[in-house]
Amino acid sequence: MEKAAYLPRALLSCVCTIYATIQLIFNRLVEKWRTKSSDGKVTTTITPVSVPEVKVTLFTKLIFEEGGFAKNYCDPLELAQLPRVMLGEGSLGTLFKLILNCGYIVTARVIREMLVKPDDFELWINFFGGIRNTLLLPMHLSFWYAGEAFIVYEYLCLGSLEELLHGSEGIQYTPLSWEVRKHIALCAAMAIHFIHNQVTEGGSILVCGVVKASNILIRTDCSACLSGYEMPYLVPLTTIIRRNPGRVAPELISTEIYPKKFTAESDVYSFGILLLELITAKRPTTTNLGEYVTEKRKREGLIDICDPKLGEVNESMMEMIGIAESCLSHRPKDRPSMDRVVHTLQGMKD
Repeated sequence: MEKAAYLPRALLSCVCTIYATIQLIFNRLVEKWRTKSSDGKVTTTITPVSVPEVKVTLFTKLIFEEGGFAKNYCDPLELAQLPRVMLGEGSLGTLFKLILNCGYIVTARVIREMLVKPDDFELWINFFGGIRNTLLLPMHLSFWYAGEAFIVYEYLCLGSLEELLHGSEGIQYTPLSWEVRKHIALCAAMAIHFIHNQVTEGGSILVCGVVKASNILIRTDCSACLSGYEMPYLVPLTTIIRRNPGRVAPELISTEIYPKKFTAESDVYSFGILLLELITAKRPTTTNLGEYVTEKRKREGLIDICDPKLGEVNESMMEMIGIAESCLSHRPKDRPSMDRVVHTLQGMKD
C-alpha cells in the first residue's frame, strides 16, 4: 500500500521539475529579447525567422534579335512578364501592346506552341527577321517563354488602315482624304512588290498570302508599311482562307483547282480588293466588292461607287477603280504584275 501511494507523488514531483525547467529556459530567452530604449522603457523585440524565397525560372529561348535589342531595351524574360494591352486576335495568335520599363512601346504577338511546329517556326522567323525595308514593319525580337512564342515588332500609334478607314466616328474622327488614301495604296503596292522580289532558301518567290487593311499600318507621316507578311509560311492555307472571306482569289476557293497555294497572282487579286476598300470604304467581309462595283457601274455609273466622305469624284479615283478591276481578273494570268501596278499608281493624275 505504501508503494502504491508513493508512485503518484513521485510522478507529480517529476512533472513539476520538468515544468520549472522549461519556465526557466523561457524566461532567459525573453531576457535576451528585452532591450531598453533611449527613454529607459523596456521593450521586447522578437526577430521573425526568415523564409527563403523560391524563384521559378521558366524555359526561355532566344530565336531572333535585331541588333542588341534585348540589351538596349528589354531582355526576353522581363518582356514576357510585363502587363499587356490586347489589340486584337489574328490567325497566328493574340496581338498585344507593351510598354517597356525604359518607356519604349512595342507590339508583341503571342503564339501558343501547339499552333506551330517549333523548328519550322524558328527557321522562318530568322529568315523574315533578316529582311529589312522601310515598307515592312520591322521585327525586333522573337523568343520562346513558358510554352509560348513571342514576336516583337515596332509599335505604330496610328494603328492600321482598317481602324482609320472603318473606325467609329467621334469627336476626334477625321476621314482619310483622297491624297492620303492614294499614298497608302502606293506604299502597300511597293511593299508587296518588294516581297515578290525576295526568294526563299529553296528559290521560290515570297508571297503575302492575303493583303488586307488590318495588315497595313500607318506611320505619323501617313506613309504605310506592311505587316503579317510571314503568315503564309506559319499558318495553314486553309486557316487563312477561312478567316479572310471576300479577300482571297477565286482559284483558292474553287472546288476544281488542286493543289491550292498562294501565288503572286493571288496577292494581286487581294490587293485589288484592298483598292476597292479604299475607294468605297466598305468592308470586303460584308460586301462582295467586285460584284458591288460591277452592279453599281451597270445601274448608276462609277461616280456613286466612291466613299461620300471623299467629296467630289475626280479622274484619279476613276483610274484607281480601273486598276482594281484589272487586278480582279478571274484568270490569274490576266492580272498585272505588282511592278506594273506600282508604275500605274505612280502615273495617276493628281
